[in-house]
Amino acid sequence: MAAGKTATTYYPLPWASDAADNFLVSVEAMRSLLGQSGFVTELLEDTSDAHLSGTTTNATPAAPGQLGLSVYVENLAQKAANARRSLEEGQVRLVRGVFRAV
Repeated sequence: MAAGKTATTYYPLPWASDAADNFLVSVEAMRSLLGQSGFVTELLEDTSDAHLSGTTTNATPAAPGQLGLSVYVENLAQKAANARRSLEEGQVRLVRGVFRAV
């Protein structure tokens, strides 16, 4: 997760109960911080649009009787809905990357 172009306004989120807990940085800041820490970027891509269009591989939900994420995350449905809305409105971005230690 990375910060989008506008401030995140929907809480709670899976990673932050409110704005005081939200420490996301932009993709550019993430690349810079990792570079300053001795990592070379091999791949860093924004997968937000693919995720929203449903063209990414999603994890299979837990089968009945299995422990799912909702066992560990309070208010998961609300947090997931807020995260999706934030993603749809560009407040957060989904990114994936590969970094190599120098």
